[in-house]
Order: sequence, then C-alpha cells, then structure tokens
Amino acid sequence: MRKIITTIILCSIIFSTSFIYAENEQLDLQKKLTENRDSQLRLDEKIIELNSKIKEVEGKILSTNEEINKLDLQVNDIKSEINDLENNIENNKKQLSKRIKVINSNYSMSYIKILLNSSSISDFFNNMYIVKEIVKQDKEVLTELDENKEEIENKKSQIEKKKAEQEELKLLLKKDSESLNADKVEVENLKLQLEKEENELEADIEKIALQSVVNGESQVIFSGSWPVPSHSRISSPYGYRIHPIFNTKKMHTGIDIPAPTGTPTVSIDPGKVIFSGYKGGYGKTVMIQHDDGKVTLYAHNNELTVSVGQRVQKGQVVAKIGSTGNSTGPHLHFEVRINGKHVNPVPYIK
Repeated sequence: MRKIITTIILCSIIFSTSFIYAENEQLDLQKKLTENRDSQLRLDEKIIELNSKIKEVEGKILSTNEEINKLDLQVNDIKSEINDLENNIENNKKQLSKRIKVINSNYSMSYIKILLNSSSISDFFNNMYIVKEIVKQDKEVLTELDENKEEIENKKSQIEKKKAEQEELKLLLKKDSESLNADKVEVENLKLQLEKEENELEADIEKIALQSVVNGESQVIFSGSWPVPSHSRISSPYGYRIHPIFNTKKMHTGIDIPAPTGTPTVSIDPGKVIFSGYKGGYGKTVMIQHDDGKVTLYAHNNELTVSVGQRVQKGQVVAKIGSTGNSTGPHLHFEVRINGKHVNPVPYIK
C-alpha cells in the first residue's frame, strides 16, 4: 500500500513538473513572439518612413527634371535671340560699310553734289551735318547691338550654369533614392526573417498547446458575450487582408469593431487580467486569461479601466475604444487565443 502511495506521489510530482515546465516554456515562447511582432511593427513603421522619403525624393527628381527642361527651352530661346542679333549686326555693318565706302570714294564728288543741291552755304553745311549724323547713328546702332548681344550671352551663361547645378542636384537626388531603396530592401529582408521566426514560434506554441491537450490539461472552451454591446458591425474580419496602413498582405489575427471614441468595451467572460498597458502597434491593450483557458485581447483603446492581476466578470467594462497604435480610426481590435494560438474570434462571442 505504501509502495502504491509512493508511486502515485512520484507520478504526481513528475506530471506537475512537466506541466510547470511546459507552461514556462509556453510563456517564454509567447514573450519571444510578442517581441518578434513588436520588432515587425517597428520595421513596418520604418518601411512606411522609407516609402515616404523615397516618394519625396522622386518628387524632387521630377521637379528638377521639369526645371532642367524649362532651362533648356530658355537656352534655346536665347540662342535664337543671339542668332537674330548677330544677323542684325551683320546687316547693319554691311550697310554702314557701303555708306562709308561711297562717302570715302566719292568724297569730293559728294561735296560738289551737296554744293550743287544746296541753296546756300548754310544749306550746304546742314547737308554735310546730316550725312555725318547718319554715319554716327549707324555706329551707335552697331554699338547698341553689340552690347545687347553681350548682355544676352551673359544671360545664356547664367542659365547654363543654373542648368548644370540642377543636373548635379538631380544626380545627388538619384543617389539618395538608390540609398533609400537599398535601405528599404534591407529592412524588408529583416522583416521576412522575423516573419519566418514568427511562424516557427507559432508552431512551437501550437505544439506545446497540443501536448497539453494530450496530457489532459486543457479545459472546455465556452462562448462568451459580444465585446462591444452597443455596436455589432465588423469592419475587418479575421484572416489575410491588405493592411490599411502598411499596404502589405498580412494576417489579421482578430476582428475590428468600429465605434466612437470612448465607447465601453467589456470582458466576454470572467477571468484575470494578464496585461494592461501600451503594446506596440496594438496601442493601449488589455489581455484577459479566462477561467476556461482562452485568452482575449482588446486593442487600440483610448482608455484602460482594469489593471494586471485584477479579476473581471463577464460584461464588465475593461477599456474604452480609441485609435491608439497603428490604427486608421476609432475601433476595437479583438482577438481570441486558444492554447496560445490565435483563432477566428466570431464563434466565441455569440
């Protein structure tokens, strides 16, 4: 009889020890999983930041290209203007040259003609003055055209200098864009590694949960009440979806119930609060370990009304809805976890 009692006690100790070990291992894995997801959320935020910077740099490159094209048009216009001025200068030079040549070659004859055509000595000098003034005016026109050409050449030089600066800026922006894209690839690779690790941790937790079922440690899971009594619409169901912020295909591990900020959120069943605080992308979060073994999570709250270790009853207010963490608007993100594994919450909240 004593031998049987000793055997029972030993079996009980072994069973208890293995249970405690499994429970501790599950808690350790759950902690690692939480840290992994927090790291993923930080990487998602980094990817958003990099996408924003890449978009900004690409916008600058586009505006720089537009500025370069505008400067090219200005340079072409100035080249055309310079060409017109050069033709005008050349024509004026030819006309002036002809007039001077005629005056020089027929200087005496010109005086005789002027004398013959002059009605008086005074008229003669007036005619001579007019001839000289015409030549002088031609020279002034040429001087002015040369000055205009020089001014336009300077303007062309300034525009070409500005264009060179824009081209240099464009090269720098392209380097920035390449660097940011390289950073993005690196962050995305890190995220892929974390996602792989997340899947492995989930698998390990599931193994422990399955083992606990084999050992008879799991209890019957009951359905609880609806977590937001005044609002029943589900805006985003459980399952894979395109994330509304990160624009990536991602597993949505719960359901979203939209409601105005401050709307009460209640515990779906009696249990004990195991987390109450800020939790990465979840924002202000409450987690409850219920008496039947399931764990529920209430996220993105504006206010938390319970603390860790507190016993709560079915229908008791545990938080007030908000939009904290990675959220696009006020709503409750609600999860149910069975033996550490997230499941579709709907069957558990009738």
